[in-house]
Order: sequence, then C-alpha cells, then structure tokens
Amino acid sequence: MSPTTGRHRPLPEAGTRASRRKQVTAAATLSVAALLTAALTAAHAGPAPSSTVPAVQASGTVTAGAPVQAPVGASISYERPAVTTKQAPLPVPAKTEVAASGAVAPKSVAAAPAPAQPVSAARLGAPLAGMSVSSPFGIRTSPISGAGELHTGLDLVAACQTAVFAAGAGTVVEAGWSPYGGGNRIVVDHGNGLKSTYNHLASIETSVGATVTPGQRLAAAGTTGNSTGCHLHFEVLLNGQTVNPQGWM
Repeated sequence: MSPTTGRHRPLPEAGTRASRRKQVTAAATLSVAALLTAALTAAHAGPAPSSTVPAVQASGTVTAGAPVQAPVGASISYERPAVTTKQAPLPVPAKTEVAASGAVAPKSVAAAPAPAQPVSAARLGAPLAGMSVSSPFGIRTSPISGAGELHTGLDLVAACQTAVFAAGAGTVVEAGWSPYGGGNRIVVDHGNGLKSTYNHLASIETSVGATVTPGQRLAAAGTTGNSTGCHLHFEVLLNGQTVNPQGWM
C-alpha cells in the first residue's frame, strides 16, 4: 500500500474555490458596512438650511413663505424697528366774540332802536300866568286816601276858571275825561318823546289833532276828578315815563 492509501488529499481545484468564496463574502460585508455608514451620516446631517424668507410687499402686507430653519446651536435675535409718534393736530374752535365785560356775545345782534333824543330842559314854559307850587313831584301822603303815593306832577295854585296855557308847541293827542282820576284832561305831544298834561280842568278849549303854540290858551282850571279844590295838576312825560316838571321849565 502506498503512503497515501486511506487518506484523501484535497484537490488543488477545490481549495481554490473555497478561497474565492471567502473573498466574496468579505467584499459583501465591506459594502454593507459602507452603505450603513453613509445612511447614518445622512440622517444626522439633516436637510440643508432654507434660504426662503417672508417677502414684504410695498403696501406693508407680509406674504408668508417657508419657515426659516436655523442650524442647531445658532441663536436668533429679533430687532423691532423704531416707532415715531406725532400728536394729531387739535381742532381749532370757532371764533367767538367777547364783549369788554367778559360776557360772550353772539355773532350778530339786531340793533335796538335808538331812544328818542330829549329836548332841551329849558324848552317848556309855564302853564299858568303865576307859578306857585302847592304839592311837588315825588312821594307824598295822598290828600284823599291818606296813604303814601308817588305824586306824578306838580300841583299849581290856581283859582277856578284860571286860564291854562300850552307849555310848548305841539299837537293835542288827548282832550276829554280821564278815567284815572285826572278829570278833564289835555295831553300835548311836543315831539322827541316829550309830552305835557293838564288835569282837573273846569273846561276844555281845544280838541285832539289841534296844533298849538307856546302860551296858547287850552282850558280853564277847575277841580274835576280826584281833587279836593281848584288847582292845576301839571305833568311832564319823557318816553312814556313821568319826570319832575321843574327840570323842564
């Protein structure tokens, strides 16, 4: 028996095939490892940062874009633009006229009619030939009622039937009986708001509408109406108000 009897020597060809299989297996293992390494690297790296930012239009409207992503560990700061404020103009009030006294006056006021201008204080003459005052103008005790009253004229001493004259030029506006205690009464309008009246007359010698001259006879003195004896009650009125006749004679 030869030395090789009972033993099997591997064939050279079979050994070669086994070596090749080991090489292929090693190469495949390296390829798989490379692929796994690349995949892990890509997963950790993440997507690239986006450069898209919101676009601002001219009108101030913001158009939304893709969100901005910052790298890991980066800090983000926000800067607010400075805001400038300006006070709105205050409304200008309407112009208001103020009088010298401080009272607010309306823009337009209708002018009041000017009062009649008084005549000269020396214009009227005496209604009697002789002037003697028995009761002056002003507050007194009434000789009839005994109560206090305003005596609106002058009581002039005159006997019954004494001539009574016009104190000034004018027009007769009343001539007749007075229901207010004056008895027979004459009123002469001298113009400019000035009038004279003659009361308690015994008789009347003129009529309404007559034009008279200073010193013209109008009537005779008497004691008609609220009277206690013959005399002349003489009055002067300025713009409808009785005044002291002595200031006009």
